Amino acid sequence: MLRLAAVPVALVLAGAAVVLLMSDSTAATAAAMALLGVVAVGVVSLAFLAVGRSEDRERAAAEAARAEAEAEAEPQNGSADRDALALERRRPLPPRRGH
Repeated sequence: MLRLAAVPVALVLAGAAVVLLMSDSTAATAAAMALLGVVAVGVVSLAFLAVGRSEDRERAAAEAARAEAEAEAEPQNGSADRDALALERRRPLPPRRGH
């Protein structure tokens, strides 16, 4: 992530150099402002990228913990699962007659 942050820092330094060296030129000032604007967009994009990556890592860790908990909670013989599945898949019972 630090390598990605180096690019905006270098661009800010380039923009500052353009402003300092050629501040009397309107075109140079416009180029420096455009460069700094692109850097600002890049910095915001990097912030969103960092947040997204951390959420992905958190989600993956939670999924791994959930899978581990489910693996520990599984019954060894599986008969309870089969019974529940059989009840779920069975044909519906006919309606009862009222006596």
